[in-house]
Formats: sequence, structure tokens, C-alpha cells
Amino acid sequence: MATYKDIQRETGLSLATISKYFNGRTVLESNRAAIEAAAAALDFRPNAMARGLRSRRSGTVGVVLPALNNDFHLTIIAGVEAALRSVGVSVIVAASPSGEEDTVGLLLSQMVDGIIAVPSGHDIEPLRAAMRRVPVVLIDWAADELHTDGVFLDNAGAGATAARLLLDHGHRRIAIVAGPPSVSTMRLRASGFTERLAEAGVAISPEHEARGPLIVRTGHDSITGFLALRDRPTAIFCANYELTLGALIAINESGLRLGRDISLVGFDGAELAQATVPRLTVIAQPTQDIATRAADLLRRRLDTSGPALPRSPVVQFLPAQLVPGGSVERLND
Repeated sequence: MATYKDIQRETGLSLATISKYFNGRTVLESNRAAIEAAAAALDFRPNAMARGLRSRRSGTVGVVLPALNNDFHLTIIAGVEAALRSVGVSVIVAASPSGEEDTVGLLLSQMVDGIIAVPSGHDIEPLRAAMRRVPVVLIDWAADELHTDGVFLDNAGAGATAARLLLDHGHRRIAIVAGPPSVSTMRLRASGFTERLAEAGVAISPEHEARGPLIVRTGHDSITGFLALRDRPTAIFCANYELTLGALIAINESGLRLGRDISLVGFDGAELAQATVPRLTVIAQPTQDIATRAADLLRRRLDTSGPALPRSPVVQFLPAQLVPGGSVERLND
């Protein structure tokens, strides 16, 4: 079986440089190419267990998610895994749907080197305890109780973008479907939306505001209720993907024409938007970029050989993107 010394004979590089590369640290581009070419020619496979014993690292990172059944969470997994695989780090994924199981403790028992978390309320205390042992990077919820690194969407700005679009198209009788205020992303998207409307002198009536669990049924039932009103809204904003999907189902069932009889701005679901006629206008969050940046922050916390991050938490907020379609009608002034 090939060893570092075999690669040294092939490349002429020092054992220190070769070891540095296989431990995920930065080397010159020419050295990287030479090492990878020699490793391929020699069919070299690094011994991850031995490397971990030497470095006291497992070469694994834990990812904590509330659930594994929606597009946002699956994209986070894929983005983190792709970013860390390139530096030889594996990912262990664990769902934390409730506080009944100590998901964070389970990951720590697997000797993970760090944790990337989309936290729920019941994860806060376990994550706070974990921060004393490993680096933690948050996604989606900037929990005040956790003074640590994080990468987040500018959720208030996303809501404001949707409101601005509807106002610019002449809409004043506007509705919103959002999740419960206890979910910070929903609270911020809804507040950004309603505050931007208020700045233009537009208020959402109580009958035009619906909140509920972040499931397709909530979107469906909320839209069905709006459309049955005598004074139904001319435009609706749905604050997440599942709510958007439910809204589209309800509109299709109603027989109303999307973008003609009723206007709709959805959230995420670029592929879904391509399947609607006309194409759905959506507010899209850069999920892949969020995942990649979170993985990079964790990698830099673990890699003491590279440029040091500040000791204080590094927090990044990324803007949402408006992806225009034909689902918002321009009303006559």
C-alpha cells in the first residue's frame, strides 16, 4: 500500500508539505497538483483513522436540522457536504424535530469536530453546552442566546422586497400567509412585509392575514379562505415554500387565473416556478451560498494554519433575490 514516502519519491516534495495537504491545510497550487497526480498514480488512500489519532480530530462535522423533509434543509445538507468534502471532512446529519432526544449530544458522542445547525428552540441549551467543546455555526435562526458564528438570510429585507413589488404594481388590497410568529424567520419576513406596506400607507386587514404551521395544508386553506371573502385580496404573499405550494394548489382548484384574477408572490421554489403558467414570481434565498459560507466559517475555525478569524462571532446576512415571473398583475392607476 502506498505511503507518504512513495508520494515524496514521485513529487520530490517534503513529507511536511505532503502531510499538510492531506490534513486539509493550504499548500501551493503547483504542489497540490503534483500531490494529487502522484496519489492517483499510486492509488494512495489516506488513513483517516490514523490521521485523526495524530491530530485529535475525527475529520467529521455534524449538521443539525429540524427535519429532513423539505427542499431548504436538503439543499443545506448538499451544500455543506460538497464544501467540506473538498477538504477531506465528512458530514454526519441528524434531525432534531423535538426535544425528546439529545441530538446535539449524539453528535458530540460521535466525536464531531464542529457543528452546523439550523436550530429549533429545544436545541438552544444543548448547542450552548456544545460551544464549550467545539465550534458551532448557525444557519436560518440568529438565536440571541447563542453567541457564535452564523450565516443568515436578511429575512426582513426579503419581506420588504415582496411588498415593494406588489406596491409598484398598484396593489393595495394585499394578503399574507406566514408561519407562526414564534418562528423567527416567519416573524421577520412578515414584519418586513407589513412595515414596507405601512410606509406606503397600506395596512393589511385582519381577514387578509393568515398564520399556521409551515405545511402545504396551511397555504391551501388560507388561500381558499381569502378567495371566499366578499372583499378578497388582489395580491398575496406566501412566506415560505410549503405555503407557496399550497397556495398554488388552491388557486388552481378555484378556477381563477394566476396573474390575471389573482396575483401571487411565492418564496423559494425556483423549479416550481418554472412549472406554473404563467411563471411564478418568487423571493429566493441563496441557500447554496448560505451552506457554503457556513461550511467555510467552520473550516476556518478548525484550521489554525490559515488566516485567523476574529475571536468574536462572525455573522453574515445575505440578501434575497427577486426572481420575476408573470404571476403579479399590474393594476390600473
